[in-house]
Amino acid sequence: MKNIIIIVMLLLHSVVAFSQDENRLEILEADSTWLKEIIKFPLSFAEDIKYKGYEDLRFAKNWSQPEGTEFFTYAFVWNINLSDKPTVEMIESNTKLYYDGLMSAVNKDKDLTIPKSVTTFNLIDDIDEKLPFFSGEMKVYDSFFTKKVITLFARVESIYCEKQNKYLLLFRVSSLEFNKDIWNVLNNITLSGDACEVNTFEVSND
Repeated sequence: MKNIIIIVMLLLHSVVAFSQDENRLEILEADSTWLKEIIKFPLSFAEDIKYKGYEDLRFAKNWSQPEGTEFFTYAFVWNINLSDKPTVEMIESNTKLYYDGLMSAVNKDKDLTIPKSVTTFNLIDDIDEKLPFFSGEMKVYDSFFTKKVITLFARVESIYCEKQNKYLLLFRVSSLEFNKDIWNVLNNITLSGDACEVNTFEVSND
């Protein structure tokens, strides 16, 4: 009986510690109804993305409803050891690895060959030669809900942390086109004021 109590206490401690760790890593500010998730690098579903750190995600409340006005709408920020200025090639190659790996991992039909993702981005703005902004489309197989290829519209904002000499990448993604109302909501998702202060290299995968 004593051993059982000790095991339960250790499990509770682990859950609390993990929750506190996740709270410390949250740097996205979004509506409180949006779902939260923290995923640490290397990503289990896309290990070829060679960065250290984590991604902080926010999912629209109704992101899983194909007929709704928030389908496949979410935002995430990569807080990673990225010191080189982001480029179109870097965004395209890494989003392709990301969605190819994610959709293959989620797929339950082992007889199905998942179509490869096609990602196309353009450089939209370069505010001070250090802050590239990208806009594009990604054709990906949706293993989650529709089980077919869908188009995701995406904007990627780069934030430079001068003291840490690293870039944060803020992705805003939706199956709805840029002229839809949901993009007003997505564009209001921002980073916390101390986002640069969270040390990428202290993130543990234990």
